[in-house]
Amino acid sequence: MTKQEKLHSILRDDLNKTYVSEDGEILKYLNPAYLSGDNEKYMQLYNKLAPLYDFGERWIGWLKYGNTVAKMRSEMMQLLEWKQGVKVLYVSVGTGKDFNYLPKSVDKKSLDIVGVDISIGMLWRAQKVWKHKLNLSLVNCAAEDLPFVDNSFDVVFHVGGINFFSNKERAINEMLRVAKPQTLLMIADETQDFIESQYKKNSLTKKAYADAHFDLSEIEKAIPEIVLNRQTHYLWDNRFYAMTFRKP
Repeated sequence: MTKQEKLHSILRDDLNKTYVSEDGEILKYLNPAYLSGDNEKYMQLYNKLAPLYDFGERWIGWLKYGNTVAKMRSEMMQLLEWKQGVKVLYVSVGTGKDFNYLPKSVDKKSLDIVGVDISIGMLWRAQKVWKHKLNLSLVNCAAEDLPFVDNSFDVVFHVGGINFFSNKERAINEMLRVAKPQTLLMIADETQDFIESQYKKNSLTKKAYADAHFDLSEIEKAIPEIVLNRQTHYLWDNRFYAMTFRKP
């Protein structure tokens, strides 16, 4: 089965075909119902930042933080339950930076990975970097409306973005819906302290984040009570949080 055939085998039958098209190797499913408010604002921001995003973290980030960002990403990826040959969903995949930090015990090419993001610019960057390195399918969609059937993925995680999703609760419920039973999920993003010290002072992002305020309790309340083994992990000197929980 080809990569495209594998992807189409897990797409929902009820998709409104008006919003589904093929653009190169990136599947587009942008439902207008989820493209307003913060979703629209940050989609436009990251479309603009995409060409410089990896450069910013690699060089500017290294000059300011050294190898601590890489260490944090590695620790974060270790929180998930990786196995050879599993089907993986990365929500808000961005340029795919975290694929560099998958556990060395897992053969990356054995994984069947789907990456979704609301920013087409970030997805083009991910495709350019990872096209020949991973078995990766990319989908341009909102996290609140994932176009996949129930119980599709063995590993589901999200890094960066949920702090300012238009509908956090719906996005989390969507991730749970498409995860297989007993899957351990992870949701991770920056803490308010880092938003204040980084995004509100960076010339490229300070306008978009000028009035942004994030309360971790919003994420905690958005996770359904039915989940199991809920834990909150603080990484990178409390600049980042990662919440893990298991689907019943």
